[in-house]
Amino acid sequence: MKKLVLSLAAVAAFGFTANAQEKEKPTFGFQEGNIMIEGSFQISDKVIKDSNSGLKDKTTHYTFNPKVGYFLSDKVAVGASLGFGKGLLESDVLPVDVTGTKLYAGAFARYYFLELGSRFKTYAEVGVGYQENKVSDAKYKETGLAAGIDLGFNYFVTEKLAVTFALGNVFSYSNYDAKQNGNKIESVSSTEANLNVFNNFFDNATFGLVYKF
Repeated sequence: MKKLVLSLAAVAAFGFTANAQEKEKPTFGFQEGNIMIEGSFQISDKVIKDSNSGLKDKTTHYTFNPKVGYFLSDKVAVGASLGFGKGLLESDVLPVDVTGTKLYAGAFARYYFLELGSRFKTYAEVGVGYQENKVSDAKYKETGLAAGIDLGFNYFVTEKLAVTFALGNVFSYSNYDAKQNGNKIESVSSTEANLNVFNNFFDNATFGLVYKF
């Protein structure tokens, strides 16, 4: 009888431990009602030098893109996105340096369609919004609509924190008016499809962080 009681106690203890371990097992990904905050930052510095004259152009550019999204389900999220950018051209040819700025405000919808293991979540995203590009020194300004379809994936480092790899625009569309000194000089519409986005992944990829709560 004593052995039977001890055996039952051992089985119960094993079952409790297994159940506790199962509950403590980390889960990666998103659920309905989650809110995510995502941000990416890029900076580039490029120098072009003429081998004959020795004259050079130096371009410095950075962008910051924060997003906030709400999950309607474990696969679909909608939200708002912003974009800020600034560029500086320092040229031995031009009399002054040229500064440009870029602003973006819009909305997006994201769909997670493939899981590569428990930590990798692949998504497609559609975004549309208002965009403004300005070259202050030349008093030149572009304002209008920008839209695009992106591909990317998240890699979950922890249950709450993930790294984002955005592959770049698979499809993009823009429609804007260009003004010089406050006067409209042209209207431009452009459409671009980048079907080789996977061939030049490291050239176009944007890296960022996602936090969910």
